[in-house]
Amino acid sequence: MLQTLSIRQFAIIDELDIDIKDGLTVLSGETGAGKSIIIDAISMLIGARASQNLVRHGENKAVIEGVFDIDDNPAVNQLLIEKEIAQDDFMIVKREIMKSGKSICRINNQTVTLSELKQVMQELLDIHGQHETQHLLKAKFHIRLLDEFSKGRYQSLVEEYTATYDVFQEKKDELKRLERKDESLLQRLDLIKFQHNELTQAKLLPGEVNSLKEDINRLRNFEKLNNELTKAVSYLSDENNIIDKIFDFNESLKEIDDVLNGEYQSLLEETNSVYYLLEDAKHQLYDELTTNEYDENHLNEMEARMNLIQQFERKYGKDHAELITLIAELETEINQIENLEESTSNLKEEIKKQYQLLLEIGAQLSKERRTDALQLRSKILDEIYHLEMKSANFEIAFTKIEPGPSGLEAIEFMISPNKGEPLKSLDKIASGGELSRIMLALKTIFAESKGQTAILFDEVDTGVSGRVAQKMAEKMKQISEHIQVICISHLPQVAAISDHHLYIEKHEKDDRTVTTVTELTGKDKVREVARMISGVEVTPLTLDHAAELISQNKQHKG
Repeated sequence: MLQTLSIRQFAIIDELDIDIKDGLTVLSGETGAGKSIIIDAISMLIGARASQNLVRHGENKAVIEGVFDIDDNPAVNQLLIEKEIAQDDFMIVKREIMKSGKSICRINNQTVTLSELKQVMQELLDIHGQHETQHLLKAKFHIRLLDEFSKGRYQSLVEEYTATYDVFQEKKDELKRLERKDESLLQRLDLIKFQHNELTQAKLLPGEVNSLKEDINRLRNFEKLNNELTKAVSYLSDENNIIDKIFDFNESLKEIDDVLNGEYQSLLEETNSVYYLLEDAKHQLYDELTTNEYDENHLNEMEARMNLIQQFERKYGKDHAELITLIAELETEINQIENLEESTSNLKEEIKKQYQLLLEIGAQLSKERRTDALQLRSKILDEIYHLEMKSANFEIAFTKIEPGPSGLEAIEFMISPNKGEPLKSLDKIASGGELSRIMLALKTIFAESKGQTAILFDEVDTGVSGRVAQKMAEKMKQISEHIQVICISHLPQVAAISDHHLYIEKHEKDDRTVTTVTELTGKDKVREVARMISGVEVTPLTLDHAAELISQNKQHKG
């Protein structure tokens, strides 16, 4: 649950700190006071896209920080472990929005990406407003909602179907590519055969370029190499050469060592090593000198070979190793084109098998979904009956379709708000009050299925009043007994039944507009509920009405 919210330099909010308790918290206030801005600020904490326009005029950045109690949320704790983020009973989420448009997200003071923030927060908190209402209305999302409601009961089937469908689509796409190739097949075949032929005739060998470079360099520098080898051998072989002098030196050192009882033994071993090292070097250099020969024809052959390889590298835009790989690729493509009919036939057979497999898995998946759809329908009917739609009917329609990414059937929530009316799509509901009740019913169920610990309702009660408003208030109160509920509302019934009431207002300070939040209790709460009842003027009668409404709801809560 959300415990504290700190907002700095966000829209018209200068500085605002709000303590939010469990249960049902209502935010009320005059239109334009900043209620929705507070919801927007919380949206930043769950990963909404930021805009530089959200930074208060004249400031460099906006900062929103929330402290969440996650002690009883194993899903969030597991995600923090996976992402190697420091854990505690509380989680601090911070979002900084720069005037430049850049945004920084942090969890427990560790920088995370926006997608990582969304992944963690979707397990914790949900905002239901106008945008999500549209989301819930669209039929294309209903299959996902049904799967969420199942709580993973048939998740393995969903994954198996998805994997099979992906393979099915890949095979179909491959078949399309082959069939498209057919139009220019002969031209393409002639070209790649020519390329394959000339590269194959070149007989390119792995590693030959380095070998050629070494041999060409040796022959091009033959004279220099021969001179230096001759000099090096003479230093070690001529009269008064280094090796003989070291030998004589070692003989003297032996005599010295004998007299001094082995004091120079270590030095003698080292000089002996030098002697033998130079002896080996003499023989190696001599062998190199005697075998070093200049062959102009061989040099010309190697340079011609190198030029040929470089021409191919320039022509194909690939290095020597990539050219060798290209030969194999061309050979594969030639075989595929030359055997196109066979390849096409094999692909069609594979596609047919995948299609049959899709039908089998899809049929099992449909069966499971239909079973859970009956339970979901029953729950939704219970919810909307409680919200004074006792004549309504609700169905989850299954329509056969060609195998798609989600299954063999399209799923759509259908409703008949009043007795005698035909079932119709949710987005065809004309009454704002009916829509609000259906959305609250759906949200109640899906909030439970997601296992979140906090939910924010942004004016979900639009278009209702009287007894219906009271029922919606009771429903929100019922939800708040299980998870934290924060609600922006214009309904006095919701404010009256709330556990906590925050009043949002704006005023001018130092020629700037600022927003403040005050928790209302006692007479202050009665006066605000009275204002919500009357609209503008608060009279003794509306005050009595407000006090009675609060008193009745206290009894209801009890």
